[in-house]
Amino acid sequence: RRAGRTAWLQMVSLGLAIALSFVCAAALAQTAVKVPKVEEKDKAERAVKKEQEKKAQRTSVIEFRGQNAFKEKELRSVLKEQIVTIDQYGLTAARGDDAAFFLELFYRKHGYAKVSVRYTIESGDRLVLDINEGPLVTLGLVNFVGNQHQTSEILFDYAVGPTRERYSKMQSKLPFVAADVEEGADLVHRLYISNGYLDAKVEKPIYHYADDGSRVDATIPITEGRQYSFGQISYSG
Repeated sequence: RRAGRTAWLQMVSLGLAIALSFVCAAALAQTAVKVPKVEEKDKAERAVKKEQEKKAQRTSVIEFRGQNAFKEKELRSVLKEQIVTIDQYGLTAARGDDAAFFLELFYRKHGYAKVSVRYTIESGDRLVLDINEGPLVTLGLVNFVGNQHQTSEILFDYAVGPTRERYSKMQSKLPFVAADVEEGADLVHRLYISNGYLDAKVEKPIYHYADDGSRVDATIPITEGRQYSFGQISYSG
């Protein structure tokens, strides 16, 4: 009886081992299938964007007027999704407004803070975007008020970090992008939090425009508060 029980246990162990091997093989097979799917998805997305780019450059449903800082080819590339949508589904006031809105965002991201884009629909199926670029506005001084434990040089790197990511380090003058400066102020706040200043407050930047509107200085008020540190650590249980 003992020998029979032993043989039975061996058979059960062998069966479990075989079942486990099948489970592992199935898991590996599923993993192997998922990788190509992700690659195929990325490949498909690239193909779609490439096709959108081609259509955006060829179609005559849109016309740009007043641009000087950027070539029409670049503007068409920026609005390729909107252009293809208009080409496929027709031109409406809402789609024209969307195209003007996203074009303004593109300009502001490159320092044209006073840009204005107006759209008109001609002949029912042609979108005309009239662009008033305005001057290129650069970021001047970034002043910090209230910082006692962090130098202005260190804080400056955080404040201009979001804008600096898009430009060469050799470029001395950066374009003024309000959204970037506000994101930079948030990074300054995170810096203080990571250094133990849990009560720190970093206010929204205050902007000072030059008389000719070509430069903006920013002031970022800071209230550091106290710095917290670990005290005695005790364990229970």
